[in-house]
Amino acid sequence: MENDPRHEECWAKTTEDGQPGISVRDHCLNVGCVAEALLQLLPRTVRVLLPAGSITLAAEHDVGKVLPGFQRKCEPWLLQHALMDRALKEGWNVRESDHAKVSQFTVQELLGKCQLNPWAAALGAHHGRIKAERVEVRQPWESERRRLAQELIKEFGPLPDEPPDEATLWFVAGLITVADWIGSDERHFPQDASWEMPERRRRARTALGAINWEPVAARQLLGFGELFPEIAEANSLQTAAMRTVREPGVYVIEGPMGFGKTEAALAVAYRLIAAGKAAGLYFALPTQVTSNRIHLRVRPFVERISEKPAAVRLAHAASWLVESEPLPKLRPASPDAEAEQHVRVGRSWFASPKRALLAPFGVGTVDQALLGVVAAKHFFVRQFGLAGKVVVLDEVHTYDLYTSTLIDALVQRLRELHCTVLVLSATLTKARRQQLLGVDGRQPLSDAYPLLSRAGNLLEEVACDAPPAKTVVVRFVDPGDLTEESLARAQHGQCVLWIRNTVDEAQETYRALISASHEGGPEIALLHARFPFFRREQLEAYWMERLGKDAGNRPNGCVLVATQVVEQSVDIDADLLVTDLAPTDMLLQRIGRLWRHNRDRPPGWKPEVWIRPLPLTDEQIMRATEKELREALGKSARVYAPYVLLRSLQQWRGRESITLPTDVRSLLEATYAEPATAEPRAWHELRKDLEKQKRKLADQALSATLVWSQPALLDEEGVQTRYGGYPTAGLLLARTVATTGLTTVRLSLLDGPAVEASDRAWSFDAAKAIHRNLARVPRWAVDAALRNSPGWLTNHVAQPAAVGLLRPDGGIGWLDGEMETGVSYHPDQGLIIKRAPARLAPREDFDESYD
Repeated sequence: MENDPRHEECWAKTTEDGQPGISVRDHCLNVGCVAEALLQLLPRTVRVLLPAGSITLAAEHDVGKVLPGFQRKCEPWLLQHALMDRALKEGWNVRESDHAKVSQFTVQELLGKCQLNPWAAALGAHHGRIKAERVEVRQPWESERRRLAQELIKEFGPLPDEPPDEATLWFVAGLITVADWIGSDERHFPQDASWEMPERRRRARTALGAINWEPVAARQLLGFGELFPEIAEANSLQTAAMRTVREPGVYVIEGPMGFGKTEAALAVAYRLIAAGKAAGLYFALPTQVTSNRIHLRVRPFVERISEKPAAVRLAHAASWLVESEPLPKLRPASPDAEAEQHVRVGRSWFASPKRALLAPFGVGTVDQALLGVVAAKHFFVRQFGLAGKVVVLDEVHTYDLYTSTLIDALVQRLRELHCTVLVLSATLTKARRQQLLGVDGRQPLSDAYPLLSRAGNLLEEVACDAPPAKTVVVRFVDPGDLTEESLARAQHGQCVLWIRNTVDEAQETYRALISASHEGGPEIALLHARFPFFRREQLEAYWMERLGKDAGNRPNGCVLVATQVVEQSVDIDADLLVTDLAPTDMLLQRIGRLWRHNRDRPPGWKPEVWIRPLPLTDEQIMRATEKELREALGKSARVYAPYVLLRSLQQWRGRESITLPTDVRSLLEATYAEPATAEPRAWHELRKDLEKQKRKLADQALSATLVWSQPALLDEEGVQTRYGGYPTAGLLLARTVATTGLTTVRLSLLDGPAVEASDRAWSFDAAKAIHRNLARVPRWAVDAALRNSPGWLTNHVAQPAAVGLLRPDGGIGWLDGEMETGVSYHPDQGLIIKRAPARLAPREDFDESYD
């Protein structure tokens, strides 16, 4: 219509007091300039992924805000332009208000060809959700939207004219979203400013510099010794890696625990970064504990290789909790739930584990990378962050019924994004190595160990010299004797590591040890994932130092009870290992914590692993029914597949010892190979169940990667990337919560000074304090409280979370006054959760095989 508002008059964001702020035109130009600056900072190997027109797509992201259904959200704007009556008359309040969808439609029409529709869909997904490959939302003011779109094309160049492949499409989608977040930072792009283009481009560069977004400048270092001064000489595996890994691609590095695979991967990363063949490094590990420990090893490495160490951000799974620099100042564009959510997500990317993927150097969990290939919100931002980097996937194993399918999809996508993928493992079968490399199953594979393998037109495998052999005594010890015998060993000076398969069992074992111990006895401690962050951080730091390499800190006898959080990539050196039965690869990982360092131990001591046996004889195991076997395996059968546990038991039961690394290959292959002889009927049924479950989980995993057809899933670590555990939620532990205003409360938490939190204004200090006192629990345990989570909590915590009030007796009550919650807290045991009602918990136990 002739009297439609001009796009220059339309607002993109409201001010703090609800007035119309920056115009749609100015915001689109700002975001285009940020995308342009981002592109200039990307290395050549990554820039080639971006077609001409990518920057223009970023600039066009909000043209859909020139829309009556959106503009009516700001009443002062309607009054300023005398449009209140017209808005009421034409029903603007019930018109389409999804500006991202309307932006997609406008650009889709400008692109013209159906095969180019995906480009518009990538733009329309900048709030995290894909609308569809093609949308139909014809709305008023289209001529003004087109006029703005053409202005942006004139400034930044034509739109893409070739259809995209999937990797390129989502890489561009990530660029659009990140540019939008940074271009919305009011510290650099205030609401009341409008500049000429040179000034916008200068401010875009300043905004990127403020968050340390710049290319990595590597020092020129000579040889392995300068990279790792503490290592006298590179071993055969490290030497082979530096000789072989020269170009982006997929490589598998296999070697025993403690053989320097981490240093091999870091040395390779340095070579590629220094040669301009990699944009940075992301080191992905299975758990937060392992992420935290590897972070401590990667930090000095980054300082050695970087010309500007102060400008390099090294992030890990919880690094933002110790950061102090200001974050981007983001505010909702308008006073509605969608705008609030968009800003909350944007903040979370710059103040959460996800930042590790955007930083040049990152350390975190593998889940953060895997969320880039499932239909989680903003999955494409992760792909953008990882593109062109060296991505290390550490501790990849054969036992996995779900995540391995996602890892295969991730490896393929990383290959398409010009990454160098380094898969590190101590426990792969040949079949799993073949899957990871993506090579033809007819090609013969080497039995050598250690081994470096490279995928390509021809498979290349480099055998490496093995470290000196270590013999480990294997004993199956009656559960009734484990407590007393473990304490006796600790009283004689041994450091005992006892690994249980679930948190509940670990807590039970800890309490039994405390009850059996006498005053002045050895230290006894517990470590698992159900502590609030600050307490877990204290326990991890204390025990990793006490049981680490330095003999000066080592206790004269102790028992550390833990779950799987310590079974891999953790530098714990135990004198004796006690463990529940687990799959062979997990048992080998646990044994990797045994006699890890050379130290003077008393005569007669030897590396031993005590495995908790089944309450059945060998003969009974072969005759038992399926139900009897599941009962005998106990809670472990809810964490690991019963058939794999039985096959593992079969390989370990008759052994008096194993020799490392000589026996690694044979143990693994024998556990996972097709059975050579007929198995008992019950075993056969369990195997059929396993195969059925494998097919089901593979299908579910593949289904999760169908980003076009799946609704946007929760962007939550573990929810989409693991299988077997309960959905989890956060539980904030507070002593008191006092209302101080209409929208604010004052929190007295377990750790740190009191802090104020609001359900409207987001505070970095409040977010840090809340997350430091947050623990992760099975969702069913806090389900009642989740229904009434206060606004100040949801404003500062992205995942579902509840508040628990700690009583003097350790019991926890909910904010609404409900005190019988079934949850209690002890600083040495963590959160203790009573058994869930059967209607809430079809499986009795929370699977703590990840954290």
